[in-house]
Amino acid sequence: MDKALPFKSQKTYARVAKNQMENFMTRKLNLFSLFTLLFFVSMCVSPNLLAQTKNPKESKLDAYLSNLSDNERMMTAVYISQHGETLYEYYSGFASVEDNIPLSAKTEFRLGSISKIFTSILIMQLIEEGKLSLETKLSTFYPDIPNAESITVKQLLSHRTGIQSFTDEPAYVNYMTKGQSRKQMEQRIQSYDPLFKPNSKHQYSNSNYVLLGFIIESLREKSYAEVVSEKITIPLGLANTYFGNSIEIENNEVFSYRFSDTWERQPETHMSVSHAAGGMVSTAKETNLFLSALFAGKLLSENSLSAMMTLEDGYGLGLFSTPFYKQTFFGHNGSIDGFVSAVGFNPVDGIVVTVLSNGVNYNFNDVLIAVLSNNYGKDFTIPDFSAKPVVLSAKAMGRTVGTFSSKDMPIELSFRVADKQVMYKPAGQSEKSLTPYSETEFRFEPAGIVIQFDPQSLTDGKLNQFDITQSGYKFLYKRKEKNWFW
Repeated sequence: MDKALPFKSQKTYARVAKNQMENFMTRKLNLFSLFTLLFFVSMCVSPNLLAQTKNPKESKLDAYLSNLSDNERMMTAVYISQHGETLYEYYSGFASVEDNIPLSAKTEFRLGSISKIFTSILIMQLIEEGKLSLETKLSTFYPDIPNAESITVKQLLSHRTGIQSFTDEPAYVNYMTKGQSRKQMEQRIQSYDPLFKPNSKHQYSNSNYVLLGFIIESLREKSYAEVVSEKITIPLGLANTYFGNSIEIENNEVFSYRFSDTWERQPETHMSVSHAAGGMVSTAKETNLFLSALFAGKLLSENSLSAMMTLEDGYGLGLFSTPFYKQTFFGHNGSIDGFVSAVGFNPVDGIVVTVLSNGVNYNFNDVLIAVLSNNYGKDFTIPDFSAKPVVLSAKAMGRTVGTFSSKDMPIELSFRVADKQVMYKPAGQSEKSLTPYSETEFRFEPAGIVIQFDPQSLTDGKLNQFDITQSGYKFLYKRKEKNWFW
């Protein structure tokens, strides 16, 4: 079995990883992720495990994931390998809740933005063939897009173009499930005003990768689906990895869900919309094999892969790095409909971790931390879901209404009561309903957020301060309209 990397490349990529880790650690943790809201029948199904006998480390992770499954927090597939050898494999939940079809090793998930790794590879292959360069201007293909003469292929790959993401426009929800022609998507992206001067900063945009997909189709004179098959999946023998279409459960594909009292099936984004930004489908194992092959030099030269791994503002060319203690993983995450996913490769030890989900009612980042903690011998806690929601009176809910701010976080939080629920809204983000666990404790389960009001702060019928906790971080918020606290 081939090692994850040729010996020379192993040292090269480990050095790149070390440098990127040092660069990352010099930056402050981006706490804005505290308010990143993850997309989210009873799962009375035993987890489908690879081995009959588990060592204690595997058993604890089994217990952690089973606990999430039993408490309707997540439906998931986890696959971990090293140098081509399976280290851990786990499946729990349903491919179709309605038909009681369980997830398995054969289940094929929509990958969302993990697809961007595929697209970046296809672009780098064109560059290696001399059909394109990182400095090729977007105006070569799309002269009518604003600033196209200043935008390069490299900036498209690294999200430094200033082109608005089509998924951010209000009209997106009106066409996301409907087939779109290439011309429709091109005209839509062409109509956007620039958000900033090209290369002045990084801002993630799905429009960048849809344009890259169209460039691939133009230069190859084939559809994106044909190119990804010809250049990646067939050479690697990935029979269950492909550009998706409408979900067909009988072909081992899987529906996605969000949780609201029960798992509710989500609408399917049409793949002509997500295209090269998020249209790939794969199993957990084949997603793992794909990333292993990339770092084994089976798809690109060492120079091309090093370019992909070189980060600016935290993002490379279709890859970003994730630190975990002294380890650094290179990969990508994804989110489309109710699917949430992540895959990462550690260049130092050859570990590849893949976590795919078609239903999340918990903090996905906490799950990744638990999976990595288990693999690297770090302690982690199995969550306790014994506490149950309560029903509050209108008076109790009304005590929370108002706007709150924090000395340590720049994001204000506003609360109101609507439809007999306490709603909260981080400034600039969408409003979400909170689940009450007491008159002073509220949770947003999909992101693992706990809001604990201080009962001693109650004056004039209003609660005036609370602690908000997520992933071990805690911040104090106080009622903005009362300046007594500064």
